[in-house]
Amino acid sequence: MKFNLRVQVFLVFALFAVLLTGGLFLYSRLSFELGFNRYIEQKETSRNANLINALERQYRMAGNWDAFKKNRNYWELFVWQYSANLRERGERPIPFPLPPELNNSPPDDGEPNRFFFHRDTKGKREGDRDRDPKDPEDFLRHQPYKRFILLNEKEKVIAGKKWRNETYLYSDLIINIDGKEQCVGYLGVPMNPALRDLRDNEFAKRQQTHFLITAMVALIIALGCAIPLSYLLTQRVKRLATHVQRLSSGDYQQRLAAKGQDEISTLAEHLNHLAHTLEQTEQARKRWVADISHELRTPLAVLKADLEALEDGVRKFDAKAITRLQKHAARLASLINDLYQLSLTDIGAMSYRKQECDFSEILEETSNSMQDKLTQAGLTLTQHVCKEPLLIFADAERLQQLLLNLFNNSINYTESPGNIKVSLYKEMHSAVFTIEDSTPGVDPELHEKLFERLYRAESSRSRETGGAGLGLSICRNIVEAHAGKISISSSELGGLKVTVTLPLQVSA
Repeated sequence: MKFNLRVQVFLVFALFAVLLTGGLFLYSRLSFELGFNRYIEQKETSRNANLINALERQYRMAGNWDAFKKNRNYWELFVWQYSANLRERGERPIPFPLPPELNNSPPDDGEPNRFFFHRDTKGKREGDRDRDPKDPEDFLRHQPYKRFILLNEKEKVIAGKKWRNETYLYSDLIINIDGKEQCVGYLGVPMNPALRDLRDNEFAKRQQTHFLITAMVALIIALGCAIPLSYLLTQRVKRLATHVQRLSSGDYQQRLAAKGQDEISTLAEHLNHLAHTLEQTEQARKRWVADISHELRTPLAVLKADLEALEDGVRKFDAKAITRLQKHAARLASLINDLYQLSLTDIGAMSYRKQECDFSEILEETSNSMQDKLTQAGLTLTQHVCKEPLLIFADAERLQQLLLNLFNNSINYTESPGNIKVSLYKEMHSAVFTIEDSTPGVDPELHEKLFERLYRAESSRSRETGGAGLGLSICRNIVEAHAGKISISSSELGGLKVTVTLPLQVSA
């Protein structure tokens, strides 16, 4: 089953809400239990602070718990005497009931003496037998001091009786021995019945129900917020998807309204930039096709017209006519060859046979071959070439093609009489070649456009003297294939200055 983006986002939010509320429910339940238990321990410990202090003082004085081990009644009397918390809570303190065999001195009011030990050899009195509790729970409720227990440091009961139906909270008995605190035993405090009732299943179930209701309310609120949130997010993404579909269909003029500073707004800005780039590319493609068609049609039309004139007898078929036809054919062949070279560089199919070569030698060879053409054009060449070898790892034939294109570009677009200045020097780890020419110049804003295919600055170029506007494009591809850089700037001579930077060969 496939879900759309809105459903997927909602399901993610819903899962997150379920996990969050479930975690909060478990955490609240556990934290309540732990916190409540800790609270009970602290309260019981504080209520029995007097008894704890008395037990620690007793151990420091005696050095052991033998007094409680030998006389169980002494432990019960000790607990009752120091259980001040009973009176602090307003409860009626239960007097220590000595066993009948230890108390046979009837006071005047008929109650047994609680402060003197006597052995009764005649047995229990009838009234005492009537007051003996028959129910163990009633016995513990009316005689709470019998519920306390004392454990030694090994957690073994040494005084008092540990009842199975009691829940005990243990407090450490710590004294200072030779400057170090040491645990000498534990006081087992019976949990207050009222507090114990709070821990029973019914109370726990009620609390669990409250926590569950709270978690369900939080889950409903989270799901309610997830619905509009998922809608808002998916609506923005849907607009982006619609825009991409329009771009795919060729509609590059549509733009998205980028609002905000989040990632989706940034993506919208990138898509607008992509649409602008595609629109420019489409316009350049159409212009390229139109320019190529025009460039191919012009020499073909002239060649066809000359052939028809010769065929009709308008012009004589002589050496001059043949030279004119050869000129048109050469121009057409040069244009086709430039297109072929440019297509090879675009697809990366142009072959390069790189090896170590001297840039200075290649420049000298190329400039010597151009001397006749410079003289015919009425141009003067000035050279400033570094005398030391400038070794680079390159294809010598492609570098010569690069230099020939740059020389021809300057010759074709420089007015006669004019000057061309060539320089080659070393700068850091690069060889820098520059070629400058005199007027006419080009507006600096159009310098970068000169690298575009078939582009001409009409004030300085013409189809009669210049090429098809492909030379500089080919030059840039050759330079980039050699990990170099090429740029155009204004020359001090009044024309253009082309700078080529190529990395030098790293010596082993």
